[in-house]
Amino acid sequence: MKTILITGISGFVGGHFTQYLANEQPDFVIHGISRSKPAWDFIQHRDQILRKCSFHQGDLLDSSKVASIIGEVQPDYILHLASFSSVAQSWKEPLASFLNNTNAFLTIVEAVRVQGLKPRIVSIGSSEEYGIVKETDLPLSEKNPPAPANPYAVARLSEEYLARIYTRGYNLDVCCTRSFNHIGPGQSDQFVVSSLARQFADIALHRTPPVIKIGAGSIIRDFVDIEDVIQAYMAILSKGVTGEVYNVCSGHGYSILDIVRFFSASTHIPVTVEQNTDLLRPIDNPVLIGSYDKLRDDTGWVPHCTIEKSLEKIYAYWYNKLSIGRV
Repeated sequence: MKTILITGISGFVGGHFTQYLANEQPDFVIHGISRSKPAWDFIQHRDQILRKCSFHQGDLLDSSKVASIIGEVQPDYILHLASFSSVAQSWKEPLASFLNNTNAFLTIVEAVRVQGLKPRIVSIGSSEEYGIVKETDLPLSEKNPPAPANPYAVARLSEEYLARIYTRGYNLDVCCTRSFNHIGPGQSDQFVVSSLARQFADIALHRTPPVIKIGAGSIIRDFVDIEDVIQAYMAILSKGVTGEVYNVCSGHGYSILDIVRFFSASTHIPVTVEQNTDLLRPIDNPVLIGSYDKLRDDTGWVPHCTIEKSLEKIYAYWYNKLSIGRV
């Protein structure tokens, strides 16, 4: 049996990853830590899944609590998902974004270092670390120099540099990701694709008029389905090279207006698009598209889910949730 500790287990990715382990990897003993207990309204047979994992309630900024949990669990693997993950929110609360992301990671690696443990740690970062890029740089590989352009990205890059120090200086086994925009059922509507899906579901259910509000419609992002993300993280946990950084992406880019047009066509709902200036950011990357060649070469991972299938699942989640009044 192998023991894994998942930080931020109560969140979107944590729930999907836990479901995957519980259903597909019976040789894993699952532990999770988060500030709040999992709700996971997007997980089938949630209670069964919860019974297959041990939940530890705690704040990752509480170093003594984290050290105690890690000492008790003695994990073979740590998947560090917990984060202050909203770029938009990081502009509003840059101090909280930086301190939460960097210090949470530090409490984990310090607990591991001090206790002399040797788990494989995968620390989840962001494509935002690349910053403003030129079209000639696309698709972005891990060789492209990072140049973060928002507070969240600075925090994520700092975490990556700390991982490098702990790997080289203290011989910890850490891999990092630069994860591009992952999407799927259960993601907060703070994030753009989930927000659009919810808006279309609201319109379909006659809760709101046929008006879609967006920020910058022309920005292009590489959206990768949560099922592919889970497989990527599992591949890095099992086959990633110590000290390396991996893009997790689809290799394709779509604009926000592309996503609106897809939802409009698939739901047969014509809409008016309005720009909400509150959703605009002080600085935004016009386009981010990644290359997953390195991850494929080192682990064999490739994405499988199409953008159309992803968007269908997200819309169905919101339509069903709103239909039964769970919002």
